[in-house]
Amino acid sequence: MQFSDIKGLGKTRIAKLNEAGIYTPADLLTLFPYKYVFDDCLVSDFEDGKEARVVAKLVGLPKVVRLPAKRCIVSAKMLCGGSELEAIWFNRPFVASQLKDGEYYAVIGRLKRGKTPKLYVSVHADYEGEFATTIYRPVSDVPSKLIKEAVRKALPMTKVEGNVPDEYCRECGIPTMSECITAMHIPQNRDQLSLAARSVALQLLAASMRLYAGQKSQGSKNKKNKYDAAPDVITEAIGILPFDLTDGQKSAVNDIIFDLKSDKRMNRLLQGDVGCGKTVVAFLAMYYAAVCGFQSAFMAPTEILAEQHYKKAVDFFGKKGIKCVNLCGSQTKKEREFALAMLISGEAKIAIGTHALISDEVRFKSLSLVVTDEQQRFGVKQRGALESKDDVDVLVMTATPIPRTLALTLYGALDISTIKQCAKHAKILTRVVSLKKESDMFDYLYANGLKGEKSYLVCSRIDEDEDLVSANSLYFRLKRKYGNCVGIVHGQMKEQKKSQEMARFANGSCTMLVCTTVIEVGIDVPSATSVAIYNPERYGLSQLHQLRGRVGRGSLDSYCFVVSDEINERLSRFVSCDNGFELAEYDFSQRGAGDFLGTRQHGSEELFGGVKIDAELLKDAKGMADILIRDNVEIEGGKYIKNLTLN
Repeated sequence: MQFSDIKGLGKTRIAKLNEAGIYTPADLLTLFPYKYVFDDCLVSDFEDGKEARVVAKLVGLPKVVRLPAKRCIVSAKMLCGGSELEAIWFNRPFVASQLKDGEYYAVIGRLKRGKTPKLYVSVHADYEGEFATTIYRPVSDVPSKLIKEAVRKALPMTKVEGNVPDEYCRECGIPTMSECITAMHIPQNRDQLSLAARSVALQLLAASMRLYAGQKSQGSKNKKNKYDAAPDVITEAIGILPFDLTDGQKSAVNDIIFDLKSDKRMNRLLQGDVGCGKTVVAFLAMYYAAVCGFQSAFMAPTEILAEQHYKKAVDFFGKKGIKCVNLCGSQTKKEREFALAMLISGEAKIAIGTHALISDEVRFKSLSLVVTDEQQRFGVKQRGALESKDDVDVLVMTATPIPRTLALTLYGALDISTIKQCAKHAKILTRVVSLKKESDMFDYLYANGLKGEKSYLVCSRIDEDEDLVSANSLYFRLKRKYGNCVGIVHGQMKEQKKSQEMARFANGSCTMLVCTTVIEVGIDVPSATSVAIYNPERYGLSQLHQLRGRVGRGSLDSYCFVVSDEINERLSRFVSCDNGFELAEYDFSQRGAGDFLGTRQHGSEELFGGVKIDAELLKDAKGMADILIRDNVEIEGGKYIKNLTLN
């Protein structure tokens, strides 16, 4: 089966899927629903203000009310178990053409009681008699509804092999990956979904542990690349930096140079808090490799971050006459061909890019060092593909402080360097702002913008929601009041548009940037002095800390505003503590490992059907990994679970 066999997937949409790394129907089936809603109930069963799922019949045609600033409300009369309710959609005019009089729909939303109850709809779907409504995230310009339709068509005709062979799943008493895939997309009951979700997580973790064990084994072997430059060249490179290294950075550099000069292959994890200066450490390692005549590849998880690293690399390496190239999916054919030619000739010693670096057409003359930034955002295949291109040393980095017990479990096969001191940055003060006071906060941010200071306003949702502040609604509010100094960036925007908005923000044309967590990882704008986080209860503490770390990167004192009327114990801990490792330990004790492995989205919206990655699951995964190691089972690059990676 091919994408062309699926109705609705034309060349343009297939190209968009390809850009997201989805090349086959098997890849598509690894895009699991991010949310499941099970509870069929009557209107009388609803708890006021709580989300639920109902099956309801449309009565009559929907009404569309147009509002200023291109906003609108769609309302429709529906019957559920003989009770009448009014279903309401915000800013989705297309809904009116999708709904047909007399048809039944599975509708998910929050109910407000009254004479005629109102249901504020977040998701609706044709009722197909299924146990649960599955909700998918859109991919680029491919809408979630089409993703769901394509998945259903691909399921009976496509087999997906996981990282763990079927016979080992049976030995451990869990469903095979193929069985899990079906259950995750069309669960028959809660128990089946829970078992499938846990089994997928277990296989993923076991595969990752086996992969790192394999890397350690490779690291014990003699390598062909010999680094013959004196360590003094690092001292010279440090001399061109406009700042002094911290003791933690110096220690990490020493660890890495020792590994590089060793006869054994390096496999090292570099972890540290936000703003500790890991990138500089990686650049120094890459500089040392370049002086020795070798090439380095630096893989970042997003194009925005890759472009940012590339500009820094050009500035740093250019002073020493070392050429760099950038490789990203959105490049023109001419730009890509130039970069490829520079790498295969060896003229460029440094390659900075996204997963485009692992493309088959990318060839290096003398690749010797691979650096993976924010490694938890890459899967087994992505991490392994670039590292297996040659006999290379490997440095993986994470800005998510990981509790020691978890780090030793997941990465025990890697040598670990930890930077606990942060580079000298401005102080970041964290304050709670009630929704009643947000207007005062806006004026403060705008006034700062007139002085050249910039601010982020982070929302957990893109589109309107009854109980949550959405990025689009906040953007329109601010733009009406403050004009073109307000910008917006979120994951559903095209890469070119995101880059344009980030460029406006960087050059000062935009001083107030409404965004989602797309800015969470590595975005470095020194003039950004404020970040406002809406609905903070939707995030883990480590993620909140990452967002806070987007400011305070210059010389000016900065603020993190937690915008909420309800601050619980967990959020109070965040407000009072600015140490990422302390927050990580607390979050791990309260919520398990999900936040560190990326298996949660926000708050109650969980991947894996709500499975919690805790100590018991990690123990079981270690047991399965030991079996794979016992039998010397290789983790094949072509067998992987795309969006259930440490991502």
